[in-house]
Amino acid sequence: MRRDGDAPRRSRRRWIKASLIAIAALLVLVLLPLGLILYPTLKPYPKTDYQAAASQAERNRQDLAHLRRLPEVERSFTSESRTAFGQALDAIEQRAGDLDRAGMAMATAKAVALADNGHTNIVGMAGDHGFNAAPIRLGWFSDGLYVIAAADSQRHLLGGQILGANERPTEALVEALRPYVGGPANLSKEFVPNFLISPELLHAAGLADTASSSIFDIRAPDGSMRRTKLAALPASQAPLSGNFWPKRQLSPVAPATGATEWRHVLDGVALPLYLARPDENYWHVYPARDLLYVQINRMSDKGPVSASRYLSDMLDEAGKKSIRNAVVDLRFNRGGDYVLTADFSRRLPELLPPGGRLFILTSANTFSAAISTAARLKYFAGSRALLIGEAMGDRSQFWGEGGTTLLPNTKLTLRYTTAYHDWENGCSLSQIMTCFLLNYAYAVPAGSLQPTLTVAPTFADYAAGKDPVMSEVMRLITAGQ
Repeated sequence: MRRDGDAPRRSRRRWIKASLIAIAALLVLVLLPLGLILYPTLKPYPKTDYQAAASQAERNRQDLAHLRRLPEVERSFTSESRTAFGQALDAIEQRAGDLDRAGMAMATAKAVALADNGHTNIVGMAGDHGFNAAPIRLGWFSDGLYVIAAADSQRHLLGGQILGANERPTEALVEALRPYVGGPANLSKEFVPNFLISPELLHAAGLADTASSSIFDIRAPDGSMRRTKLAALPASQAPLSGNFWPKRQLSPVAPATGATEWRHVLDGVALPLYLARPDENYWHVYPARDLLYVQINRMSDKGPVSASRYLSDMLDEAGKKSIRNAVVDLRFNRGGDYVLTADFSRRLPELLPPGGRLFILTSANTFSAAISTAARLKYFAGSRALLIGEAMGDRSQFWGEGGTTLLPNTKLTLRYTTAYHDWENGCSLSQIMTCFLLNYAYAVPAGSLQPTLTVAPTFADYAAGKDPVMSEVMRLITAGQ
């Protein structure tokens, strides 16, 4: 005989069972597609174990074997570039016994750059960081390449224009080094100073007769011509796991290298805003009563206040000052996490009155998450936004995310990418399997990200402590008022 309470209990059990089945089915319907979408983005670089190699040739072949697995995770390859990459590795393997670390670095960099994606490269290719370097440092300006810092013994070269090296004009060297950096041509040019100061890297590329020195053709500030042979110094700093951006050396705030007894062309010069605080991730000032200037040099937290909190507090402060115009300086910003500036990039345009302007300052050092932030600022500011400066260091559509892996013997760092970004048009639902998932929450169709006004300093501007980009901003503000 059944008790009166049995039926309700059975009903509850059936309800619980049905609910669990429904929840499980829902999880499968949600998590399975989500896993399919996320797996290619989160997939790690394949691990490979190697026995200790007995020869240089074997060590290089092990590195090449590790590098051959790049197409398993790298998503920027086309079928053509994937084939070309494999053929390039075959050619390198044929001369594996002849390549030292610099030779492997340049050979593998050229192979990886076939992906033609700014984030997909052998990174850290810079003189004085694991590779030898001449005792000078170089900077690009609108009128050419100049010596901006030098060891004390070579201080007479400060301010000289580099016309060529090792019997090749500068323009030819830029073109010859283009295949070693994937992405747009201006990104490759941005890194040329890293290569030119290292005879070791130039020799590996067939652009120097010896790995121990280079001969530079220099036009001195007085107009005289000098042909100067500079012996290389051993690297004073460890190999890098990321790119070194030469533009950082434009500021004399910190030594141009880790070495002492160096001289800088701006020693004793009053610095313009953009060179004053290059190692602070984010800071701001009011150059005029109703003008906000904020420089963001890295999309990452630093110090006691996080980036998002700092920028939020700054906007609260600026809101009480009735600012009319704002400048966001991204000329030194190599990227990071664009989510940290997402709220800032939306709120800042809201603070400006209808007649106010938002000036976004860019250069070839503006890269990755800095491009994303520039796009969001431009989109939310609409017609009030002006991009001023130089073209940014990557295209508005690029592959990013991913990670890095070390080649086991040379310890060269390979950067690979797994998710697509389109900051010109935004990502469509048809691209759900390729676009970075967070872009569906944060990305915007910003349109062209080319500068509205192209302005770059000449060396004379720079040496005098002038910033023609900010001068143009101030001119436009005055004209507008």
